[in-house]
Amino acid sequence: MARLDSHSVVSAEQASDSGQEKTHMILKPTIGAGVLIICCGLAVHAQQTPSAETPRPEVTKAQVQRWMTELSNWGRWGKDDQLGTLNLITPEKRRQAQALAKRGVVVSLEQTVALVPMPEATKRDGRSHAISFYEIRFRTFPDPDLETGNPGFSSDIKEYHVHGPMTHLDALCHASYQGKWYNGFVLAQGFSDQAGCAKLGTEAVKQGIVTRGILVDMTRLKNPSRPAGARAYVEDLEAWERQTGLKVSPGDALFVYNAPAPPGNRTGLGGSMDISVLPWMKARGVSITSAIRSIPEDPRANHVVSLVAMGLHLLDGPRLDELAQTAARLNQWEFLLVIAPPNVPGSTGELVNPLAMF
Repeated sequence: MARLDSHSVVSAEQASDSGQEKTHMILKPTIGAGVLIICCGLAVHAQQTPSAETPRPEVTKAQVQRWMTELSNWGRWGKDDQLGTLNLITPEKRRQAQALAKRGVVVSLEQTVALVPMPEATKRDGRSHAISFYEIRFRTFPDPDLETGNPGFSSDIKEYHVHGPMTHLDALCHASYQGKWYNGFVLAQGFSDQAGCAKLGTEAVKQGIVTRGILVDMTRLKNPSRPAGARAYVEDLEAWERQTGLKVSPGDALFVYNAPAPPGNRTGLGGSMDISVLPWMKARGVSITSAIRSIPEDPRANHVVSLVAMGLHLLDGPRLDELAQTAARLNQWEFLLVIAPPNVPGSTGELVNPLAMF
């Protein structure tokens, strides 16, 4: 179990929206999360002043297009595969992860759901318009209840748009590229407005995700230090490995905990890790990740390369502040991660409550 000298941590937040979904939700500050988690947050460092982030050239749309071939996992696990990088989570990896949960400490990575009215466009036609909302209606049945035979019971009805700031697992059918999903499945043949995704929906993950999580806390990264809001690059991930003695290996999940940039220095593209980390993720065998920043030329590039080319699962909108604080308090930077999406046929994504266990 890798250790790191303990320092005090200040709670931070991370924008979880990829830029792909419009949102009208107003949420409390939250943090992105996951299994290898990189934290670029606010921290107290008595002896260290973070250096300014050095401007770097952005990954181009042309590079993204090359990655669609170079980073492709199509056919790697067979022509019918629907799990993608989750194939890298072996029984041995699960046993390794389970051995990390010795203290009985559990941390939820789910944001509190914010109740937001359904947009007028969805009210009119009942369809998704890429605007996040969550509505819930309650009822207590009377006693006696001659209508339903449920005297004294209470119930509710929920309606929501899953993609956006709420903590959710993207199905591999959430994104397509040039008319195809991951592994070459044809969008036009596999999707309908009535039944959703015939392939690659979240029901493909009905056995859940149980693997090792690693928290990379960039507020504690010593060499080099990073300012709040700085993107994590490959050299940052590898510097954290050297600092902690951890090494990202096949089946691990990789996520980033990141503080917001100071006001006036923020862009419209959320995400804690630069998209240039994706080739490194493939080489290391990362199974699930979050908070990859897209590119100005194509706001959906992060989802397309991850979901379509790599079959790399995305946990969107996780909250990482409590996880970072707990890891620091325990001086333990790896943990057991459990994500159990409901088995809903055809679903493009599901709200989840990921649990980190120490």
